[in-house]
This record gives sequence, structure tokens and C-alpha cells, in this order.
Amino acid sequence: MGLASLGVAAARAVAWIRNLPADPPEGRFALDGENMYAIVVRYTTGSPAESRFETHRKYVDLQYTLAGSEIIEWAPRATLANDGHYDSEKDLLFHQPGPAFGSVAKAAGFFSIYTPVDAHRPKIRVEGFESVFKLVVKIPLGRFAAP
Repeated sequence: MGLASLGVAAARAVAWIRNLPADPPEGRFALDGENMYAIVVRYTTGSPAESRFETHRKYVDLQYTLAGSEIIEWAPRATLANDGHYDSEKDLLFHQPGPAFGSVAKAAGFFSIYTPVDAHRPKIRVEGFESVFKLVVKIPLGRFAAP
């Protein structure tokens, strides 16, 4: 089945990822004009207190770990209070700290997907790893087709 079963946009994202060089440059890359794009980023991880839950309204995040590792915690958006106002330009809303309903330790080669109802808190350190190198494909909500 795989990620390609999530629709044409997800299949295009996976094909783009498969064609990346071993050590892609950091930055923003257009996958379908500005409608769908990827952000390649490297950062240092830390404690949960150093990170914040976030959600998006216009895009689904398809995240892929290239190297290193991080824990990403998850909670239903509806269980967390907003922390500030929604930034429509960045499609970003932060949330007050709250309980995580689950978490995933992401290592190289693993995907995760976060929809607008999924609050996620990245950047949490995995023992033995100080940083993560990953990419986030931003898929417009209207082009994401879950089975």
C-alpha cells in the first residue's frame, strides 16, 4: 500500500524524496509551483519544555527524517488551548503546553503525517542524538486524499 495510496500529491512528494541526493541542501523547494513545497532543515533537539505544540490549517505535513533522530509528540488539536494567534502567512498556530496523547521516535528513513487536527510537538531529543536532519512536504489540504 504505502504512502502513494494517500493520493497523487503524496505520491509526487514520495517520488521527489526518492530522487533527492544523499545530503540535500537546506532550504525551500517547489514541488508544484507554490502549491506544494518542501522545506529541508537541520536543527538541534532538546527537552519537551523547549518545544511547542503546533498545528496548521491549510497544509498537511508529510515529514521525512533524513539523518539523526527526534521524538515528535502528538495530541488532538481540540485538547490544547491556543498560544497566540494563527499566522496565516506561515500557516502556523502554536498551542499552550498540554498532555501528549502519543509520540513517535523518528529516525532516518521514517515518515509521519500531521493533518490540521493533529497538534504535533517536534524537536524533542532522543538519547544518543543531538540533532535531526529532515524535510517537511507541505501538501495543500484540498490535494491530500486519505483512504
